Amino acid sequence: MRAKAQRSRACNQCRERRVKCDETPEFCQQCRRLGLKCSGPIQGSVIIDMTDKVAKPRQRRKREPKPKVEIPEKSAAEQPTQVKLARIETESRYSLSILPLNLILGGHSAHLGACQQEGDDMIEAVRMHYRLPMLYQPSQADAFDRAFISHYVELNRGVRTHNTETQVVAALPGLHTKATNQALKLSVRAATMAFYAQVHQNTSILADSHRWYTKSLNCQRLALSRLNKNSIPDEEELFVPIILGLYEVYAGTSPASVFQHLTASTRIFQMRGPKNCSSGPAHILLRAIRISDGHKAVIFNQPSILSSSEWMTIPFSTYPKNAHQHLADILLKIPACIALSGINGSLGGVFAQPIPRGTDLTLIGIRSTQLLRDLDDWAEKHPHLCASIPVAQNLNWDMRHSVRDPNPATPTSPASVLPDSLVALTAATYNALRLILTLLHNKVSLPIPSTHKLTNTQVDPSIPNAIATATSYSKAILEIVTCLELVHPIGFDFMRSVFPLVVVAVLGPRIEEQEVAREMLVRWGKNRGLGGLCDKWTNS
Repeated sequence: MRAKAQRSRACNQCRERRVKCDETPEFCQQCRRLGLKCSGPIQGSVIIDMTDKVAKPRQRRKREPKPKVEIPEKSAAEQPTQVKLARIETESRYSLSILPLNLILGGHSAHLGACQQEGDDMIEAVRMHYRLPMLYQPSQADAFDRAFISHYVELNRGVRTHNTETQVVAALPGLHTKATNQALKLSVRAATMAFYAQVHQNTSILADSHRWYTKSLNCQRLALSRLNKNSIPDEEELFVPIILGLYEVYAGTSPASVFQHLTASTRIFQMRGPKNCSSGPAHILLRAIRISDGHKAVIFNQPSILSSSEWMTIPFSTYPKNAHQHLADILLKIPACIALSGINGSLGGVFAQPIPRGTDLTLIGIRSTQLLRDLDDWAEKHPHLCASIPVAQNLNWDMRHSVRDPNPATPTSPASVLPDSLVALTAATYNALRLILTLLHNKVSLPIPSTHKLTNTQVDPSIPNAIATATSYSKAILEIVTCLELVHPIGFDFMRSVFPLVVVAVLGPRIEEQEVAREMLVRWGKNRGLGGLCDKWTNS
């Protein structure tokens, strides 16, 4: 009798899909769940002929036994050594360690030469088939750090003076090498990597830089938590928040992070005190942070810690101020002048709200008039720094007088070479300050006391005097920053030129200038790697 087997009665749909069918009459659960038209389970018995498979089963292949290794017979004296060698040869196939020679050689001096040769051959075979783990692998982090820092320094060169060691940017390689603060090393690595990633549009390096930024931030928080009220932060701790702020400028992880690091930097300076910032790297950092903190103070209408009389005089007792620092003094005084109006909020909100009743407008007028006169005096002393078309210049240490020096880059030269980018930044900042103070005079309905002559502007006689003057300053700023964008799309001076552009975007007298400034800020944020700075100031 033939061998028979019963087959499943699954419906046709489950057979085609090769799934388990529960063989429910009319509609199975699989078809009901998927909404398919079920053919129903097969009715009756399904018989499969299994005669051939049972009668003639397929035979399995038998494995052929491995040939036995025949060991030649030796004398009784040689037998123990050969047994040891055979055992060692078998175990060497599964061992990664180098076999000791004393086990191979045994204790028989008669066969020393032959046994040693065989043992060396076995050791060489093991070395050829296996790679032992390397105990020491030199790190390439230092080489990559030097590459990123060199790239950053080369593209961010600022003022080239006779003393190149006073430049913060040029001092980064030595600062990173000699630093003992782990937070400083990691912050330099993160900032230079983020800058490289933005310049070359490399997202993998940008993502990796955030890892080092997070580690540096944790190290900085731990270091600050160990300071007490009487502690004086060292110079390396002054560098860390500034460099972390630079990382946020390039990476833009959150809009407010740039200014949080800037606020942290000013508080660390406050802990150090003005007397301890009159020389050395602390004094150089103070000169740089005064300008950036002044920009933040004006845009957000919050007086700066560095605007007090102590911070404006004591740190400059040894090294006097230059033209850029005198302009920073006027910049730092503006928030205190605006605060006299009694209006809170950012710079745009102050000019959008009416002045409260009972406010002493005379006091505001006197203060703003004094600041405008200070600007006039500054422009009279430095007319070469107010040009709408900036050019590089050879100036003395205070940037007031031109110096004719055939080689101003030598150590014995009294001159400093001001690149056109710094001149452009200074001129744009000057026009931005005049724009703010002019509109403040117009808000309190006071005549403009300044006698400064406008250049390269076309004033419409139908527009009131204050609005026409403010419009001319807005146009001058847009011309300067447009030239700066075309010639110097990278660098610290280009980054700081965001401030005058924000002033036009917020306080421009006409909608045309405001729209142009806002479009430029959006373009700089996307294409120039300044998203962290432009995004926050655009929404201020």
